[in-house]
Amino acid sequence: MSAPDANSAMGPAPTSSGPRRGSGRIAVLATTSLAHFINDGTVFFIPVMADLLASRGSLSAALITAMLTIFYLTSSGAGILVGRLADKGGGRGAKIAIGILSLGVGMFLFAVAIAWTHGAARGTLSIVAALVAGVGSSFYHPLGASLISDAFDPSNRARALGANGAMGSLGRALYPTLFFVVTGLVASQASAVVVFGVVAAGAAALLWTVRVDPRQPRVEGAATATDPVTPGPWLDRNIVILTVVSFVRSVAFTGMVAWLPVYFTHERGLGLSSELGLVITLLYAGGVLGQPLFGLFADKLDKRMVLAVSTLGAAGAAIAYVHNGGALGLALLGIFGVFNFSGFPLLMSLVADYVPKGTSSTANAFVWGLGSTGGQAIGPLLVGLLALSSYSHLASSFEILALAAIAVTALLPLMARTGRHTRPPLFG
Repeated sequence: MSAPDANSAMGPAPTSSGPRRGSGRIAVLATTSLAHFINDGTVFFIPVMADLLASRGSLSAALITAMLTIFYLTSSGAGILVGRLADKGGGRGAKIAIGILSLGVGMFLFAVAIAWTHGAARGTLSIVAALVAGVGSSFYHPLGASLISDAFDPSNRARALGANGAMGSLGRALYPTLFFVVTGLVASQASAVVVFGVVAAGAAALLWTVRVDPRQPRVEGAATATDPVTPGPWLDRNIVILTVVSFVRSVAFTGMVAWLPVYFTHERGLGLSSELGLVITLLYAGGVLGQPLFGLFADKLDKRMVLAVSTLGAAGAAIAYVHNGGALGLALLGIFGVFNFSGFPLLMSLVADYVPKGTSSTANAFVWGLGSTGGQAIGPLLVGLLALSSYSHLASSFEILALAAIAVTALLPLMARTGRHTRPPLFG
């Protein structure tokens, strides 16, 4: 039996509460893309901080696991609160700036932990830094996706989200190599972390001055910025299933990504070098291609099918990678990046299709915060537990999680098709 159409269940699509044409939506895309670049580039430092702290021999695998878990768990919990506040009070651009500033403060604290503390003090400050950075990282994704979803029509929304997501992937791809370049210039890894903290703070100051929010300007015949938004129901079967899929997918793939720098160093013999930075860049560069590509597919095909393909592709590439090295291993790592870092346009465009306006930030925070970021909190912890505190067991842990990601795709046909694609649905 065919799944019901989400649009027929929801009734007529809500009317726009902000500009969808011309410079307005271009400004939204440009501003959020800059924020995505800085946000995701800075978040890249969290697993690298884990690698730095582990390699200095002062923090155990258990403490590293706790630090990663606290970062992602804080990001997940704070994201839902941020989404609720944004739907009630607007000002999404300013809130994104606050989040990026908090990420910068987290980088400063990590630098202090690495360079000027030892023993228990280093461990304690690392946990505090992870907490502050986790709060900061919770802002961008629900707010940025909500801004883009409000600014663009359903027919090209996923492509806009894909272009925006590519900028986030570009930040993740460039920051690893830039980190080692800057380290060479300032002759200290801790000083390099400070440099990128300053970059985040500067970007936050710039973003604070740009107030682009499609809900705010007055449009002829539309509500004013002070008029309240009356949201409809948003939490239904589709959002619950999408959150579960997002969660399991994130547990699997973020668990791998968070531990990959440690895996590269201890099992592939790369060490803390520019070579490590280049390999991580290759991993994240896949998203620069994958996000706009899957965004294009999502606007043309059944989004549920596209999400299933991206999940199965990432899982298959991960399993193949741990059994292969050399040029083939590098190619598989890049393929894993293409499929894995495609979730943002797929998940967020599905949310926008299922929920009415006025609740998009909250629904985004639920799927991305509770689902994706919540999975990020569990993934590193689960890898640490499966590895039994031994780096030699990381590969088998990656395989177990990849199989879980494959299994969860069975839930996708249970979601309603959104009716946004231009070809017959592939799930019936």
